[in-house]
Amino acid sequence: MIEIVDGYLINDDNIKIAFTNRKVDAKNSEDMKRFSDEYGFNHKNIVFNTQVHGANVRIVESDSDINENGKEADGLITNLVATPLLIFTADCVPVVFYDKKQSVAALAHAGWRGTYGNIAGKMVNIMTGKYGCKVENIKTIIGPSVSVDNYEVSYDLIEKFAALEVPNYYKEKDDKYYLNLWQLNKELLKKCGILEDNIKIVDFCTVRDNDKFFSYRLDNATPKRIGTIIQID
Repeated sequence: MIEIVDGYLINDDNIKIAFTNRKVDAKNSEDMKRFSDEYGFNHKNIVFNTQVHGANVRIVESDSDINENGKEADGLITNLVATPLLIFTADCVPVVFYDKKQSVAALAHAGWRGTYGNIAGKMVNIMTGKYGCKVENIKTIIGPSVSVDNYEVSYDLIEKFAALEVPNYYKEKDDKYYLNLWQLNKELLKKCGILEDNIKIVDFCTVRDNDKFFSYRLDNATPKRIGTIIQID
């Protein structure tokens, strides 16, 4: 169940997830501390990357990893309790992964480059290979991001994505082309064995629902960001 407060909160037993909205700039440490304190995230252990629109994944295994914020990567994964992971988006797709049975949590920042590089598949492979997760137990959420109706791209990019062999990954309207990052990530997750019932698309578009979320495209290249945060309690 999603509760609409300062963020969009999801609790699933020992896993807590939130997507912040326009009341919170996730890049602002004071905003995130206030949000964390109010909704039970352990701000002193919060982990985040310098995101570079790639497909590298940072594994958080120890206190020393927690203290290395700012390393370049676009994925985060941990089995540490009370260690919230945080990624930043403002049109790109935040993808949430968790396995309650193995107590593993992960996040991916999937813009078109990360999606093309199949960062979603890399996350699943690490969860199964390193942490012993069973693919049928991994739940995923595709969070607030730009929808196909508002993501016009060049035909060259449409052609590039054909290599991923994903059905219905774009649409054409009035001689313009629109890329469907939600569909792409969903189908890439399914190719890894994630059950369709374990893929939830949160139907919020950063452009269509701009009164709720920041959009890099619509908000004049704003530096403010949506925060996607996950914590094992």
